[in-house]
Amino acid sequence: MKNIKAKICYGMGDIYGGGAFLVFSLLYMNFLVLVEGIPVLATTAIIFAGKLWDAITDPLMGRFSDSTRSKFGRRRIYFLFGIIPVVLSFIMLFYSFGIPGVTGRIIYHVFAYMFFCTAFTIVMVPYNAILSDMTSDYNERTGFTTIRMMMSGAASLVCAVVPGMIIKGVGGDTIGSNQVYGYLVMAVVLAVIFGLGWLFAYLGTKEKKDLPPVEKITIKDWLSVFKNKPYRNFLGIFLSFQIAIDLVLALFIFYVDIVVMKYKDYELLMGVLLVAQILFMLMHGAIANKKGKAFPLYIGIPVWILTCFIFIFFDTTTSIIWLILCALLIALGASAGNLSTWSMLTDIFDLDEIQTGRRREGVYSGITTFLRKAASGLSIFILGFGLSAMGFDQNEYNILKTTSDTFDPATYAQSGIVSGIKWLFIIVPAVLLTITLVFALLNRINKKRYDSVIKGIDSFKLSGTLQNLSEDERKDIEIATGKKEAELWADGSSEVKLEKQ
Repeated sequence: MKNIKAKICYGMGDIYGGGAFLVFSLLYMNFLVLVEGIPVLATTAIIFAGKLWDAITDPLMGRFSDSTRSKFGRRRIYFLFGIIPVVLSFIMLFYSFGIPGVTGRIIYHVFAYMFFCTAFTIVMVPYNAILSDMTSDYNERTGFTTIRMMMSGAASLVCAVVPGMIIKGVGGDTIGSNQVYGYLVMAVVLAVIFGLGWLFAYLGTKEKKDLPPVEKITIKDWLSVFKNKPYRNFLGIFLSFQIAIDLVLALFIFYVDIVVMKYKDYELLMGVLLVAQILFMLMHGAIANKKGKAFPLYIGIPVWILTCFIFIFFDTTTSIIWLILCALLIALGASAGNLSTWSMLTDIFDLDEIQTGRRREGVYSGITTFLRKAASGLSIFILGFGLSAMGFDQNEYNILKTTSDTFDPATYAQSGIVSGIKWLFIIVPAVLLTITLVFALLNRINKKRYDSVIKGIDSFKLSGTLQNLSEDERKDIEIATGKKEAELWADGSSEVKLEKQ
């Protein structure tokens, strides 16, 4: 495989993206409520404060990475600079240094979570932007993204199992304040691994040397990205798919535990899902190289939608074999969506440049990162209200399940709760994935058209026109951007033309 060393080093950055995100999703709320003794309402306020902070930091970080000029690169420097915040913030997330009083711990965790969000932003926003600097080859970008998603999936698999083993090994099996040092050891071990991942990402990646001059960015410039038709289409694919993933992961444990009552097999099913995603990633990467980056969506998403409706027929008598088969089919769709969406993002930067004459990878990366976090937070928030309306409280359920020796899911799960969770697990992902598929079918970017876009950018830089391109290549550019030739290179092009004159 071409440039395998660079691809592995690049992919190691998302060990943090995949691993830290999963640990946070699985353990943080439980840690705050059951170990730190913080009220459930206060935990939601802590996380909400972090989301508000993201609204400021994500776009700003995108701007910073676009405007940075240093001998260490404009994006790679943040991988190096971010190692200490990444390590410290993850440890602080799961350790409050013995602060007395609930109020004191609440204040501390507001700061700790905001610090974690900031560290995540410092490294992940430049990371999502750097691939376009590393290569402009359409298929090679897919290769880099394939390795990245495999690294992320492997990290998720490890972080679904190892943290619990460390916590129980150090702090014991009884959930509560006695596990505080178990969480601390877990956080230290993973934080060091995450930090090393970013060190390798820094050492093994590269950037362009001939950077454009730094330009002033206004609020109007931030909002102007939404005028980019291919970007709006990308957001339709990306956000609907990512929300579907978030909601399926949030509901999966409750579907397995309450609806089909197979909680003892939960780790097996989650393991199958995560391992299969890694394996299917190679297949989808090969398909994307031959058929285009959107093509895996045409295979994986319909399969996942059909799988949603198979769950209609499952109940407590369903064999674990059927659940494993469905986990494999979900993995087929999930791996297709993850590979396609993240590999498509880097092409948006070039599609923006041929329309505006400007390179704004950081701006797009910052806004995309924020929208992804905001959509995820809002969807889980709305899901919580939906579950509450059915009489189900996720946090109350977690507390009962982990602190009561006599807890019985069959008794707890009233018929209305069972039916509600079952249909949420079926209908919501099916609707979101249908939206994903609709936007994917509207996608107009393929390798041929992308190559024409790259030629067009070079042509504009040399002559200010597309006259040296063939008629087919100019038509490809119009289809890819959704704009007529006269509308291209509209913003920021005047300076280039003046230089030519």
